[in-house]
Amino acid sequence: MKYIKILMLLTTLFSFSANALLEVNIIKSKEDSFPIVIAPFEMIGKFQEDVDLAKIIRENLNRSGQFDAKSTNQLMTGPIDFDFYLKHKKDAIVFGKIRQITSNVNHAEIYIYDVLTQKPLYANKIAFTNGALRKTAHALSDVIYYALLGQKGSFNTRLSFVTVNNSKKNGKRIYRLKISDWDGKNEQTIIKDDDPILSPAWSADQRKIAYVSFKNNRSDVFVKYVFQETLPQKLPKFNGIASSPAWHPDGKNIALTLSKNGNKDIYLYNFDSKKLKRLTTNIAIDTEASFSPDGKSIAFTSNRTGQVQVYIKNLESGKISRATFEGRYNAKPVYSPDGKDLALIHRVGKDYRLALLDIASRDLTVLTQNKSDESPYFSPNGGMIIYSTNRDNKGILSIISLHNNQTVELMQKEGEVREPSWSNYSN
Repeated sequence: MKYIKILMLLTTLFSFSANALLEVNIIKSKEDSFPIVIAPFEMIGKFQEDVDLAKIIRENLNRSGQFDAKSTNQLMTGPIDFDFYLKHKKDAIVFGKIRQITSNVNHAEIYIYDVLTQKPLYANKIAFTNGALRKTAHALSDVIYYALLGQKGSFNTRLSFVTVNNSKKNGKRIYRLKISDWDGKNEQTIIKDDDPILSPAWSADQRKIAYVSFKNNRSDVFVKYVFQETLPQKLPKFNGIASSPAWHPDGKNIALTLSKNGNKDIYLYNFDSKKLKRLTTNIAIDTEASFSPDGKSIAFTSNRTGQVQVYIKNLESGKISRATFEGRYNAKPVYSPDGKDLALIHRVGKDYRLALLDIASRDLTVLTQNKSDESPYFSPNGGMIIYSTNRDNKGILSIISLHNNQTVELMQKEGEVREPSWSNYSN
């Protein structure tokens, strides 16, 4: 097992006895995942939220594809029965307490033990206010992920996506731009419109989402301050249509596809100077830009060879090189957080499937067996990809683990969900 050093060990330790393990259901079976136990957290005090902290943590870790997290069926006291967990092939045990300190301040205490050595790997406490139990569960999930794998988790983050429903009054389609926790909980509508909403994209600081709207009977790009009660800001009216917004990592620039002069090319818009800079110049269609993590390159889709392929432009040298060579259709490229890979949509026969491209080797790996995948986006740690697909003629979101291809599906009870985007790490 790969562990980091203990960051902090509290003087008081808690323990419990072994008991039967509970299964956590997930869509696809896990392979090569880390077997651990997440015990119930002892709740000391009065809490308004009815939140099962341990359950949320188990679901988070299991959905990542990296863990096979089980539960004990009750809160235990007494010494830890390490022999029981060793017999059941569990590598680590996680438990803790939620303690009310004042009327609005609480502490979450967490302990992680190695079953084989019977030694503590991590112990710490996190302060949080009332109403933040679920957020605390996500933060603790990140703590466990890092303590056991030495990598940052992506649980204390947010998603944005678009839902489409038919109005019960007149049957017209209603589009909603929504945000939620990474697991689809705490869903909030930030834009509601009768006109289509497309391509939401988080800014690096998580304060803004750029998106495409047809509310003015044309394709325009808007920017919405997510946590402010202000109207969306429409970018200046450009000649032709505007689409496919992509934020530069500096947050001061945004890439757009504009059909100025009747031809679709990629431009860079600066929010301070209010000026446009043309990034591609070709008679073909250039669209769907994605910035590299360092902001020095863009990947984009173009049909400049007569096929739909992915290209990369070095913004410093101006050099453009073709990135995809397998198949006749590769589109919607998105950089991984480390800049080494691109997630994209690759056509296999008549099907459009999520694929992963190693930029250096040009190796392309098809990740799904679906018919109509769209809009991929990496988790902030690069361990998962969210994308939209179709299940039973209904749009859903899927999250795939790059560790073992485990897939989790997020569905709407009514209507469709599409156009996902994943935020950076929460502050």
